[in-house]
Amino acid sequence: MQWVSEKVRYRWAVVVLTLLSACTLASQGAYAFSYTNGIEESSWRFDGSVFECSLTHNVPFYGEAVFKTRAGEAAKFTLVPLAERLKTGQASLILQPPAWRHNLRPIDLGYVPVKRGEEPVVLGDDLAERLLAELNTGYEMELTRMPWYGAEQSSRVHVSPIGFRDAYRRYLGCLGDLLPANFDQIRRTAIYFGSALFEPLPPDQRRKLDNIVRYCEADPSVTEFYIDGHTDSVGTRADNYALSENRAKEVTKYLVSKGLPEERIKVRWHGERYPTVHNTTVAGRAKNRRVTIRLERDPALIPNVMEM
Repeated sequence: MQWVSEKVRYRWAVVVLTLLSACTLASQGAYAFSYTNGIEESSWRFDGSVFECSLTHNVPFYGEAVFKTRAGEAAKFTLVPLAERLKTGQASLILQPPAWRHNLRPIDLGYVPVKRGEEPVVLGDDLAERLLAELNTGYEMELTRMPWYGAEQSSRVHVSPIGFRDAYRRYLGCLGDLLPANFDQIRRTAIYFGSALFEPLPPDQRRKLDNIVRYCEADPSVTEFYIDGHTDSVGTRADNYALSENRAKEVTKYLVSKGLPEERIKVRWHGERYPTVHNTTVAGRAKNRRVTIRLERDPALIPNVMEM
């Protein structure tokens, strides 16, 4: 009888342990649904040009994790889902150490904003650079947030470091070849002048023009340039009209000397007719003493690596 009772207790113990295990698994499943890569499936894709450098990681059944640096801008990280998954709010961001590095602990980076849309998670320069550095040392990104459609399970997106280093090395090399500015930064450029009637272009304003020239050498889609001269209201209208002409022509001469095709440049001058702000203050007059350069593109010629 004693042997029978021990056998019964053993069976009950097995049943209890099985139930506890099932409950544990159920609670874990209710906590998070993971989007992750297997060891053999993880990969990173590098794409680069003088316009931008990017690293793209495919997350199965979720979408892509992308690091991107455009010319003239800081790095950023974005999640690009196949469909909307995450609820607007805050997501936890944790870096998990490699399994074989038992001496390392997870790094809790706190919470990051989530917004429903095509790019629900967008992280700026400082955090993007931190993530790049930690992925390079073997940490895995783990971002957790409730789904927008009201399920009880959280969604957990994993960004694996497997295959990262080689792509990251190429990405770093690409950064050194980026142009100093992108099209959005130079498509409308203002060159400012001092109050003197005759003065050379200041060095900081020449750098703006040099950036335009360098960009246009790389992008064949820029086909037209509109240059407009303006002044403040100090002096007579006739003098200001002539002064705006001289400054517009000075900027044009500089751009042509650097290689821009003169036949594609349209030059106009307006004197004091179109102030951007009131001329009643010193700061306002300084804003109005300007030559503006507007770039126009042929959409059919825009390189594939760029966006309009």
